[in-house]
Amino acid sequence: NLAGTQQSKMPSAKQTEERGDMTRVKTKSCTIVPKDHIGSIPGVHVGQSWKFRIHVSESGIHRPPVAGISGSAKKPAVSIVLAGGYPEDIDRGEEFVYTGSGGYDLSGNKRQAKVQSFDQELTRQNRGLALACAAPLDDKVGGTANDWKQSSPIRVCRSYKAAKKHPEYAPAEGVRYDGLYRIVKYWKEKGVSGFYVWRYLFRRDDPEPAPWTDEGKAFIEKMGFTMYDPDVDIDGRTGMTKAGSAVAGTKRTGNVNGSNCQSVVAKKYKFQPTAILRELVRLDTDNTRMWADIHEKEYATESAYIEATKGHLSCPICQELVQQPVTLPCSHNVCCSCLCSSMNAYGNICPMCCHDFSSMGSKSDVKGKVNQNLVTIMRALIPSYGSEWITEPKVTSTQFARREGQPVN
Repeated sequence: NLAGTQQSKMPSAKQTEERGDMTRVKTKSCTIVPKDHIGSIPGVHVGQSWKFRIHVSESGIHRPPVAGISGSAKKPAVSIVLAGGYPEDIDRGEEFVYTGSGGYDLSGNKRQAKVQSFDQELTRQNRGLALACAAPLDDKVGGTANDWKQSSPIRVCRSYKAAKKHPEYAPAEGVRYDGLYRIVKYWKEKGVSGFYVWRYLFRRDDPEPAPWTDEGKAFIEKMGFTMYDPDVDIDGRTGMTKAGSAVAGTKRTGNVNGSNCQSVVAKKYKFQPTAILRELVRLDTDNTRMWADIHEKEYATESAYIEATKGHLSCPICQELVQQPVTLPCSHNVCCSCLCSSMNAYGNICPMCCHDFSSMGSKSDVKGKVNQNLVTIMRALIPSYGSEWITEPKVTSTQFARREGQPVN
């Protein structure tokens, strides 16, 4: 640790600090939603922050550990990191103008090129941003959305690097999630270097308060969010005290340079399920033992709680998050389709513990015994859960008329 020393002022030390996350290794991936998921990530809220980009990737908020845009030429972009890397960038908090990628020669040993040397094109990630705008795709001049709220939502993170130009909106350290934004318009213009760049006007559209506002700061304090730093005593993702560290919420004493010192270790924050979620869990009597095991532990964040729940709901046959869950008398949960295939081959035997469940009837009977209480809980935790197989009931014209108090034909 060079903090406070003469070496910390050297350019090499500053470069090491800025590139610190390049030495980090990705240890997990977000499995709550697919990598091209559009919209917010269940369990991750505005105001949460991470010291290194690699942990932002692990959270699922912005998956690329280096690139600033998460998207492709075929699908709308889903997230960006605002780091003030282009001189054309403008940040007003609720709105900002983002510059597309490209235009710099990064071949050979030119990875740190500072000056744009050719025009940007509306390809790859730049095209992905254009596809997210509710406007016709135009690679010549761009387009403006007739209704910007119809544009695809994009998760936006701000890096501490953006604080060099806009300290009022960017975090002083790490990378912070600032919520969902939508693209109002995109256009092509000459940049400060004389070469063309693609620019995108983003506008905030998130129900949670912006973290730089008084309301947002109060929300962060209420939720107990602290920046996730793998090098501190308290693990920001799990809330567990690391081995060899002081106990959370207690004072650590020591002797530094001959003088006594005391430092208070950060108090451990415990995620509390909402009253609605607790009631849903109470109604799922078929999984009482599973929920007791889950709630026996403490979780620092909602995402950690969801990850733990997912860990208990892995289908023993396909090894994926259970879909159309059937809860067997032995309390194991299995995908309905997987269970039916197992019944064809092995009969009414639990694929996990070999418990006989003949009392549930034939295969056709089992298909009608999907645990709807568990489905409701998973939909509450992960809104996109079951989107491939859940059919929403349609409201007929007669039902609509009766609901609105109108005459029925």
